[in-house]
Amino acid sequence: MRLLTIGIGKKGASISDMLHAKGARVNKVNLFKTYAVCGESSQLGSLKLPADNRFLAWQDDPEAARSILTAIFSKHEFYEAFMIVSHIDDEYGFDLTVKIGEELMSLSDDPVINLLLIPPLDTISDYHELRKRLKIISNSSKFVLLFEEKDGYQEMILNSLNMLSLVGEIDLKKKIAGEVVVDTSDVFNSFMKGLSAIGYAEEPVNRSFLERVSFLRRFAKKEDHAKKTEKMVNIMKKAINDNLSARCDISSAKTALLLFGGDPEDITMDGMFTSLQMIDKVVSGVELRYGDYPVPHSKYLKAMVLFSGMSGLKF
Repeated sequence: MRLLTIGIGKKGASISDMLHAKGARVNKVNLFKTYAVCGESSQLGSLKLPADNRFLAWQDDPEAARSILTAIFSKHEFYEAFMIVSHIDDEYGFDLTVKIGEELMSLSDDPVINLLLIPPLDTISDYHELRKRLKIISNSSKFVLLFEEKDGYQEMILNSLNMLSLVGEIDLKKKIAGEVVVDTSDVFNSFMKGLSAIGYAEEPVNRSFLERVSFLRRFAKKEDHAKKTEKMVNIMKKAINDNLSARCDISSAKTALLLFGGDPEDITMDGMFTSLQMIDKVVSGVELRYGDYPVPHSKYLKAMVLFSGMSGLKF
């Protein structure tokens, strides 16, 4: 999934810069087409983005949004959706996010995803203002994906977005497909109006001697299948219970997209189906999609779930 990514304001630009440096690549091509917009030249100067991917814009310039997008579109890059990254408390970022989002919605039919950074919910004093701003942002984009500024949130953004962006991508070198193939349309169909949040977790894989030697793998004990299934379920539980990007009311989710990534030997259909059943119990009647992205010889097993269409936060 190719995302034209525009980071607005100091923190939004920082995330865009991170995706430029460390974003997932397929066939040596970065899946994130990254840009930054700031109101101060010093903020732009600290970025590693190419100079012509950085824009200095004044908050009160009525032509800023259109001028920036005209310059970006002139590059004729291939993308499948737009992603705007900003912080809800940054006045500059908030204002330009709304203007650029509205401009994109009027110029293109491609989805506009707003990755919105918010303070930790237990530090917020004015809930009314937060809800008001969320509503404004929601009206200027198609989907809103929330990340609280908790410890390690930048790494979680990088890991979860890299995993999500790899959906539907074909690496010509690997020539391998997952147990259940998902494509970009599955991702877009999993996003719904309302609030979205991602759960993510990963754990290292410890292999037995028989598993490490490829021609001896068939002699590994049958119990290994059950252990792998259990490991998948436990990692997914961790993603849901301990590592959501934002504390949303997942019981109100309308859709969920479940993904596993890792060595094909570590991913079982039983693990996927058991995880699906677990999510269905937590969110009754949710519309479920699922799949996996194979990474041969990976030393980690990763699990991610996208909940979308949620109606509120859990303060």
